[in-house]
This record gives sequence, structure tokens and C-alpha cells, in this order.
Amino acid sequence: MMRKRLLTIISIGLILSLLLISVGCSSSGKTGTSGQKPDSSQTTTTDSEPSKPSTYITDKKITLTMLTGEWAGIQVGNDMPVYQELERRTNIHLEFQLLPLTNPLEKFNLIMASNDLPDIVGWSNTEAILKYAKQGAFIPLQDLIKEHAPNIVKALDNPLPGEPLPYKLNIWAELTADDGNIYTVPCITSSNAIGAVYAIRTDWLEKLNLKVPETAEELYNVLKAFKEQDPNGNGEADEIPFISGQGGKTNTILPVINAFDAHMGLYVDENTNTIKYGPIEENYKEGLAFLNKLYKEGLLEQDYLTATRDQWLARATGNQAGFMFVWPASGIGVATNGLKKLNEEYRFEPMAPLKSKSGKQYKDTATAGNYLVYRNCITVSNKYPVETMKLFDYCFSEEGLRLAMYGIEGVHYTMVNGKPVYTDLILNNPEGLDPELARIKDGIFWTCLPYQIGWDCNFQAMQNSPWVTKSWELYREPGMVEAPMPALKFTDEEFSRRSQIITEIDTYKDPMIDKFIMGVEPLEKFDEFVENIKKAGLDELLKIQNDAYKRYLEFAK
Repeated sequence: MMRKRLLTIISIGLILSLLLISVGCSSSGKTGTSGQKPDSSQTTTTDSEPSKPSTYITDKKITLTMLTGEWAGIQVGNDMPVYQELERRTNIHLEFQLLPLTNPLEKFNLIMASNDLPDIVGWSNTEAILKYAKQGAFIPLQDLIKEHAPNIVKALDNPLPGEPLPYKLNIWAELTADDGNIYTVPCITSSNAIGAVYAIRTDWLEKLNLKVPETAEELYNVLKAFKEQDPNGNGEADEIPFISGQGGKTNTILPVINAFDAHMGLYVDENTNTIKYGPIEENYKEGLAFLNKLYKEGLLEQDYLTATRDQWLARATGNQAGFMFVWPASGIGVATNGLKKLNEEYRFEPMAPLKSKSGKQYKDTATAGNYLVYRNCITVSNKYPVETMKLFDYCFSEEGLRLAMYGIEGVHYTMVNGKPVYTDLILNNPEGLDPELARIKDGIFWTCLPYQIGWDCNFQAMQNSPWVTKSWELYREPGMVEAPMPALKFTDEEFSRRSQIITEIDTYKDPMIDKFIMGVEPLEKFDEFVENIKKAGLDELLKIQNDAYKRYLEFAK
């Protein structure tokens, strides 16, 4: 009897144990889902195995420390929704250390001199990065890229495929340091290829029955009409036909010299494939003569050399200015929004570069952006270099890029006809943030990790800013922005001597350019100007540049 009773108790215990195990497995199968549907990155699970995204880089969660810069008004952190989603997908937790907005290099140097390096540095100061790379603070990445980062390899081989761009870069060569190593994984952004653009008061053109100027001569005639025909209609001769841009002074009026096939600084001569220096050439002299003519006739802002940003803002929004060279959003957008408070018809619109005397139509990239940003390095302190590179590679995958560009599906975007479209959280933000800030606030664009960002998401975000989208449409066509100087890498000796020579040349050259424009010095002294630049070490500078360029061409093969 006792034996039968004992068997009954054991049987009941076994049944209860099995029930508890079953319940535990069922609960485990739901852990981490937060009641949300698994996205396409998750594997199909049964009730007996935990749900785990197929994009996991490591089964055991690891933490990586990352040093990056602050954004104005935005604190980069792992509480941002996109970074939380990235952690959920990869099982890698990021802890951020931030460089301040003021004097970031000072803090960076202190950190790099310490014995407590972060695992990752995500910063765009190329010179500082290369300096510490040569000292052994960062590990070479080329083998890790080739062995563990197929998406990055694909992006470096063919950046932004199918995207209209004014120029292309050989990114492998751009990333390679003078010692032959690659120390950074880049950020590649189509819109950064554009930079500042020409802008003109199209409502003034319409009022005076003028067309958008296409050459230097046509620009002169338009500016003269702006000065003499009272386009602002107040009965006073208070128009300033050509103003400097956003307090940028000389560098915002000089791009006009491109209409004379002149270059603002060092450039690659496409005929000889060597580096030359624009300011000593005859075309540059012709460009200065044109600017001098504008200045002498009162068509160019008379105080361009000392005008502040506040003065720019007052003139651009006060119905006084007719033509300028500015950034699309912070220049054209700000000016037009201000003008529309006076009259809904008032507006600046982007204008294509002037056609040069040789028929080319371009702007010099001495003041243009560059779609390649050097940013992400792995330090020698990092215990997980392979996993870190795989994290970078995920950022370049189709899923990673969508997360970087659009955020989280159902929150920041929805799929419409097979394409991601931003939700009102971005386009009509309930906190009143503009789309750019709404994106950055939640971690879209990563703000510090590598990425490759195409045009579509930017066009969506700027759909209420036609001056920006029209600028991109005009300037993203091949040839509209001249390809920038390659990101040449110099030896320590070359870098030091190059800096000395450039400082000496610029100290003499910059004030002389303004003297030529304002007529303080006659252009008959241009030959003397050239000789003085040569005496400051120009030939040695060009040798340093061309030696580095030859190395670049070797890396580009």
C-alpha cells in the first residue's frame, strides 16, 4: 500500500515538474519581444527556443566604449531609439564618451595620451586621427575589412551606386595613409558633395524681365540692373547687388572666378594629372579683374571684408541683396523665410554655376563639401576588433543602412509601394523640431557610426525646403562641382614643412587678394604678387603635394 502511494506521489511530482518546464519554455520564447512583432531581421523560433535576431554579431553581449563628438543641442547616447534598436539586432552595447563642442581637440589629446583608450573613436579630425595612428594608437583595418566586412568592401569599391553625383572618389586610395594602412571606416553622404551654391533673387529677375545669368558678362549686366532699376521698389538706391555669404568674407565672393577657368587654390590639372596652384595663373588674374570691376562700380558689397553674419542676415532678409554664394538651408532657406515675412513673392533661388570662357560650368571645391568623412577607428585597447568590424559592416548592410537612413519601421517610417517613407514623427514632429533635428534626436544618421547615405531620405526630409532640394538637383549633376583635391597623406616631415609654407604663402596672399579686388593695389602688380608667392616656397610646396599625389595614385591602382 505504501509502495503504491509512493509511486502516486512521484508520478504527480513528475507531472508538475513537466508542467513547470513547459511554462518556463513558453515564457522564454517571448522574452525580449516587448509585445512587438519580430522584424525581418529575426529568425523563426519555436516555443522552446529564445527569440534572437539573425543579425546577432555575438551570442554573448559585449560592451564597446566609443569616443565621439557632441552635436549642438543633441546629446549622443545609447538612449536614442536607433542605437537601442542597433543593440537589439547586434547584441553589442555602446557606451559613449563625448568630446565637447568647444576645444574638442584639447580633450581628445588628453584622452589619447592616457592609458585608458576607448574601444572606438568616431571623429572626423583626419589630421589628429593620422597623428595617433602613426603612434600606434589605432590598428590597421584593411585586413579586417577584407576578411569580415563584405558590405564595406562593396561600398568602397562602388560608393553610392546609382546615385547622381557631381564627381566620384577612389575611396580606397582616399582612406590609405602614407604608410599604406587604412585606419578609418568612413561615412559617405551624397548631399555633402554639394556644399555652398549660388543664389539669386528670381523675383527681382522677373520684375526687371531678366533671365538667370549664365556667364560672367550676363551676371555683370544683371547686377548692374539690380543696382540701377530699383527692384525692391522703395524708390531708394539701397540695393546691394552682390553680397558676401553668411559672414564668410572673401571666400564667399571668390567662386565667381571659376567663370574664367580659374582655381581658388591647389588643384589637379586634368591635362597633366599634376597638382598646380591657381592663384599664380593668368586666369586667376582675369577673375580678380572682374571682381575689381564689380567692386569699383558698387555692384559688390563695399564692406564684404568686415561684414558680420548679422549684417548678412539683415541684408539678405531685408530686401536689399540680390546675389550671393551660400549653403542651401542655412543660406537660401534662412534668407527666403525672412523675405517671405515681408512679401510671399520674395525669394532667393539656387542658380547653376556660371559657364566659363572655355565652356565648362562648375564651381571650385575649395569651398565645397566632400561626401566622404573619415570617422571610425579601432584602438589598440579594443578586445573585440573582429566583432567591432562586423558591427561597422552591419551599418553598411541593407538592413543597417535602412536603420541609419530612416530609423525604425512603424515609428520613424512606413513602407509605401516598397519604399520607406518618413512618418509625421519626422516630417511634422510633435515637438516642433525640423526634420533634420527630429532625425538626429533619435539617432538616425547614427551621428557617429559609419554609414552610406543616399539622396532619397534627404529629399524626403527637405520636401518643405524647395531651395535645398532644387540646389541638390542643380549641383548633383556630373561636372557641376569640380572633384576636390584628393585627401593626400603626408609624412611627418612633409606635413610640418607643408604647413609652414602654406602659412607663409597665405599670410601674404590673402590680404593681397582683397587689395586687388578693392583697388588698393593695381593688378599691374600681379607679376610681383606671383614672384612673392614663389619666394615663400611655392615650388617646394608643389613638390610635396605631387610626391603625395604620386603615392595616392599608386594606392588607387
